[in-house]
Amino acid sequence: MKEENTKFSYYFDFMKKSPHFSGLRDEVIVEMLNNFHIETWKKRGVPFDNQKTKKNLYLIIKGRVKVSQINKNTGNEYIIEILDSGNIFDVICLLDGQEHQVFTEALDEVEALVAPMDLVKQWISKHPEFNKTLLPYLGEQLRFFEESATDLALLNTWSRTVKLFTSHITNTKHHSSSLKLINNLSHTELANMIGSARNVLNRHLQKLKDENIIKIDRNHIKIKDTEALLNKFKAGNN
Repeated sequence: MKEENTKFSYYFDFMKKSPHFSGLRDEVIVEMLNNFHIETWKKRGVPFDNQKTKKNLYLIIKGRVKVSQINKNTGNEYIIEILDSGNIFDVICLLDGQEHQVFTEALDEVEALVAPMDLVKQWISKHPEFNKTLLPYLGEQLRFFEESATDLALLNTWSRTVKLFTSHITNTKHHSSSLKLINNLSHTELANMIGSARNVLNRHLQKLKDENIIKIDRNHIKIKDTEALLNKFKAGNN
């Protein structure tokens, strides 16, 4: 992207506020941004494939991307994570340079800044300040994957359901709250996030609804009693 681009200042401000780039000098951000280009995808499109993410790094500007694994024999899906504005993909390819065999889907209209992976690796060596901000993010991602695997092995579906909601509450200090990232996902997709079946998830949702903790309006779930939900989570982990 060249500085003559009419949206250059918009993307510059985005990177300046991003935790991955906020510690960089303005001239370094400009240098990096000059090597990015913009890609967009429509809702339900496939933004990233294995070959693309091996060669390019994506910084999501807007929209959400579902990352999952699908059993080709059964069609069963497990949603690994949902990425949104500010997330980087693919950090695994950045670390090992190998193809990452996952499926991706745009949950909204998605826009991302894209840079060649080899160039990003040069930035890590060339700009120590970039390295300092990127490494904590990589550590955060590794902890997330470890925790997800542990939850699947050690928690039952009820605990995983409650934890899914508590981890996506927008404000734990309010009595009621909305959910971020997962607010309008289908019940099937929510079930795929906890590694279970839709009918199992629906039983848990009905229980939370009966106890007046959540309200369900089509695919939209609102937390009516944040404190009660957090107490459910604490009780399940004691």
